[in-house]
Amino acid sequence: MRAPRSSFFPRRPRQRTAGSVVVLVLVTVLLAAFMLTKFVERAGTELLADARSGDRLRLRREAYSSMEVTLAVLADVRAIDQALYSPAQGWDRPLEYAGYVPAGGLTVEVDFDDESGRISLPRADAATLEGVFALTGVDRDLAERASDALLLWMHPEYVPPTLDTDPGNYDQAALPHHAAGRPLRSLDELASIAVVRDILFDDDGRPNERFRQFAGAVSLLSFSQMNLNSAGPEALAAVGLPAERIGAVQDYRRAAAQGTDARPYLQSPADATALLGATAPTQSFGTQVQALRVIVTVHDGANRYRLSVVIAPPNGATVPARPAAAAPPAGQDATASQKAPVVLKKLDYPFKVLEVVEDMELPDPASAHD
Repeated sequence: MRAPRSSFFPRRPRQRTAGSVVVLVLVTVLLAAFMLTKFVERAGTELLADARSGDRLRLRREAYSSMEVTLAVLADVRAIDQALYSPAQGWDRPLEYAGYVPAGGLTVEVDFDDESGRISLPRADAATLEGVFALTGVDRDLAERASDALLLWMHPEYVPPTLDTDPGNYDQAALPHHAAGRPLRSLDELASIAVVRDILFDDDGRPNERFRQFAGAVSLLSFSQMNLNSAGPEALAAVGLPAERIGAVQDYRRAAAQGTDARPYLQSPADATALLGATAPTQSFGTQVQALRVIVTVHDGANRYRLSVVIAPPNGATVPARPAAAAPPAGQDATASQKAPVVLKKLDYPFKVLEVVEDMELPDPASAHD
């Protein structure tokens, strides 16, 4: 016979077991929800990246198509007139000229910037550079010292007449370095040049208004003459053109823009001499485009893709050559890459491409929903 259960050992309540199961289920659901949220976030990021990549490729394809059309128009006008002088020739709206319509409802803008309407920095002499610095508002003495410092940086054979531009000073800088001994590759290099950096940059090393004035008057490309059809008043003044002659150039352009002049642009050195006068330094000026920056901007809503290409016609501007590499020591053979000539297929292209810069701007997803 079974002994009766003692009243001192009661049964364990079942509620505790059920509560543990509920807690376990809740933790599992919470963990699953967390993982699902992270998965959705990651999937959304990947989808957004794929969408942006697709937008970039579509806009980039349109930018290059529009650029090719623009270059074809420029080549066509050049073949007719034998030279590029000014957008007044009819290439100011190249897509309309060619009857080209962008695909997919995209909007395309084409802008031009004549690099040869500025002073060629690699070919500028001391007097011209002094004139450029003087235009930024500094006194003549400081402009002269800045000109010496810049010439020393670009030309290793230049002998500076003052001690503060001596190349040995760079060795004593907070970050010791040497003068480049070659033309500038970027205007950012100006921040490393003695005297120049004190004029064109603030105490925090950021470009100031004088830097913007300097940059608007010079070009890093090498060309022989400034295009008088597009040269700005600052560049004209820097090369020594008198104020009354600069006014004559501006009056000519205003008359051309209003259609009151028979010829809307200068076409020959004789035209330049007639406008500037026989005593003007006409050898510094030409009438043809030596280097042209073509800027194609494609818009798709808030998305924007920008393609900038600098081209030069035959015998036009060039990128300054780098210093020649040192010869190998006697008895040492050159590398295979130095021995073997590089064979390139020659393209019958009417322009030389000097620079290509691409820039894609997409809206911030967070700001797009604000």
